Amino acid sequence: MLPLPLKSEYLEYKKDTDAVASWLASTAKKGGFPADQLKSGSWDTSDASSLSSKSSSSGRKKGKARKAASAASAAVQATKKAIQGVSKYIVAIADYHKLAKHIADIADPTITVPDNFVATIDRVISMRSGFGERLAEHGAGPDTKADLKHRHFVEVLKKVREALLPRMSSRASSSTAAKAATSDEISNRFAGLAVQEPSQAFLDAPDAKRPSQPTEDKTIYEAETLAELEDVLFTYTIMMNDLARIRATIRWIWENYQKGLFDIAAAAVATDTALALARGIIDEAEPNFKNFEKATWGVQHKFFLACCLRKGYDIDSVFSNDASDNFNYDMYDLADECFMNAHRCLLSFLAILSPDHLPIIKEGVMGHYDPTTNRDKLSGQAKFKEDQILLMEFLSELTVVTRTIPSYPVEDEFMRGVREMDKTGKIPFSLVFAAQTFLDIHHLLRADVSRGSNFMQNEIKHLGQTLKDHLDYHKKTKLRIKNWPERMDDMLRLVIKQGQEIVADPVYQCKVSYYRRNKIPIASSMRPNRILDYSPVLAGLNLLSYRGDTYSIGLDAANAWGSIQYATHLYSALQNEKLVDPQFWPDLEIAQALLPDASFFPGGNAPKTGKKYLETFVLQMGAAGVPRGIKKGLPVTSIFVDKYLKRTEVPWTPENIHDIVSRSGFEAKGELGKGNLLMWQIEEKDQEDIEKKRALEVKGKKREEYLRPDELIQAAVMALHAEVTEMSFPWLTLHKSCWEMMKLVKEKNHQRLSQIFGSGYLNDKSQLPFVIGYIFMTTCGECPGHLRTMDLIKQAAEAVKEYVTRGSGDLCLKLFAEMGHPVQFVNEEELIENKA
Repeated sequence: MLPLPLKSEYLEYKKDTDAVASWLASTAKKGGFPADQLKSGSWDTSDASSLSSKSSSSGRKKGKARKAASAASAAVQATKKAIQGVSKYIVAIADYHKLAKHIADIADPTITVPDNFVATIDRVISMRSGFGERLAEHGAGPDTKADLKHRHFVEVLKKVREALLPRMSSRASSSTAAKAATSDEISNRFAGLAVQEPSQAFLDAPDAKRPSQPTEDKTIYEAETLAELEDVLFTYTIMMNDLARIRATIRWIWENYQKGLFDIAAAAVATDTALALARGIIDEAEPNFKNFEKATWGVQHKFFLACCLRKGYDIDSVFSNDASDNFNYDMYDLADECFMNAHRCLLSFLAILSPDHLPIIKEGVMGHYDPTTNRDKLSGQAKFKEDQILLMEFLSELTVVTRTIPSYPVEDEFMRGVREMDKTGKIPFSLVFAAQTFLDIHHLLRADVSRGSNFMQNEIKHLGQTLKDHLDYHKKTKLRIKNWPERMDDMLRLVIKQGQEIVADPVYQCKVSYYRRNKIPIASSMRPNRILDYSPVLAGLNLLSYRGDTYSIGLDAANAWGSIQYATHLYSALQNEKLVDPQFWPDLEIAQALLPDASFFPGGNAPKTGKKYLETFVLQMGAAGVPRGIKKGLPVTSIFVDKYLKRTEVPWTPENIHDIVSRSGFEAKGELGKGNLLMWQIEEKDQEDIEKKRALEVKGKKREEYLRPDELIQAAVMALHAEVTEMSFPWLTLHKSCWEMMKLVKEKNHQRLSQIFGSGYLNDKSQLPFVIGYIFMTTCGECPGHLRTMDLIKQAAEAVKEYVTRGSGDLCLKLFAEMGHPVQFVNEEELIENKA
């Protein structure tokens, strides 16, 4: 079973700072703190909403630009307030100490400072202490004026703690006194501006308990955002630490994909989910950078400079007078670590974006990219040239989609970011991160990067053929049923067409049309599916989308005709009577392994007697109101199918992530790194017990365990991969195979069935499954005027044997292997023993 949701370092820090501000403001307000002593002069939220945009900074916009930014910020706040109906108050740093003293002076009754407030303010002080000094050590620190402001901020927090000391519990006050004596000596782990792993204490710590405000106060209090260089870099650094772990996990996904351990669609979905999680973290942090000079790009540049200085470079060596763009390419690797190279390429592409023409970049215009080259031996400038070719050509493809192909099947985070950039003329930092991971995948896979596109095209062609075969089969046999109206066939034709269009590449078709309209020669080097060859993520998401359609259609057909379920009833009875060998029909064996027993047998248990054969069969046909449909699975994948097929925006909140990962019907045994990982299917009854247990944990009976984003992504990709076989399996082929088998059973027993039930025992072809019911009636002696006999079920066994032995028993598995999904049957006990 997969564990619970994400734990972001930046979000945890932000929650702490807001919790300190919220408790101080709400408690002091309840205790009668006079509004005229506040910096804003009022508790009115409209007067305090733009405090965070009024802080001065050497890096801030000036004059009219600052006024415009403040006005825009106030307008945004007012709009949000009107839409959400929520009051928000920004607590000024200058008010903290006054609020704390007021709380400490309240005498009737006195207020006890909660221990969780003390723990929270201690965490904030600990994280912030020493950061500025380390910046200065590396020559990237703030000026004297800004440094004094930062020191003032840290001192304010200490003074708040000191003012409230008399109102703390004895345990909290003793702990605080000790921390006050040593906090100046704490070496902040972010001080070196290194993108590094967090402390083990942070990772192992339980979910932090923070103070709550009075229940009657519905205002949302937030800490004032400081725009000084050090504050901005501090926020940027802890955001980068979160992103670095996500980036490393995305690389881990594709390393295992390259080894053949992860399916392309599972890897793609997990990657895009990782980028969405990263966007959520960035969206929380990026408003802190908007008032800095050049916004996020300016902060990133400062961060890069600080990292260079920390590595021992001097400022003069960071830039090169020889380079045409004044960049020292000997620092390529460090720039790559800071996402600078990707951001520079995006700025170059943004410079050529114009609403008046489509930015189509032909192959070879930017240079020739050779993925067979040993990248490790390339110079920094040669590496950057590769990045530039890849990104500029791919950004061109994405822009063609966002501008001209609204019906493109899927949209990933990279495409989403390009759409936003094209619309606003600005580069969101989430797009920078998406571009960087795009490059990372290419750096890792190199020439193997197009394997995902080839795999996708091959599987879509095969799945599309199963749809066409279904239509042809039912047309040839004139087989119709009221449960499958003509509109269902229309849907199949539509899905077939969509598959053909995606393989033909609508982007390529659009570019060809554009060239012809503008009388531009079409280069012989222009090839279809460049967008999918360049992006295994888009290839995987397109495959997921198509699988989602064919999976749903396949099970809908099985439910409409009852083919797979009724064939399983007969096959199970034959096995129980020892008339066929175990695992005799491979295709049906794998279907039973993939689907829950309740999909075939009401109650979930296969019958073991002649009488039960008949009773269970009748129930499966819908008697007594028992549904006979196959229960669709894919509890994790189905959510992502909806996201990409329906373009639904999924907010990645802890609650939603918990809902997704907790649905998995598999649990991991062993370890991927040791080569003994197994995704073990959980029994239905055990799944229900696990869900009940998890529900109790959510209600607070047990502490929730939070996952860091990287751990969440690892859990998700394994859950997605575990569901690939069920999703990709050619269910329509099995539907046809089961129907053909039942036809052969009818032929073998036709004479006896006519004698017992009359020549009109079937009214039309769609009633073919009734044959199995009639055979069960003879087996248990439920035929008036006729004795119980095993003759018909034995004849049915001969028909099944004939059908399977002539090569029809593994049609699905052969097709599945051609699609790239070979299946091997192994003994469960031996598997456990070998993997132990």
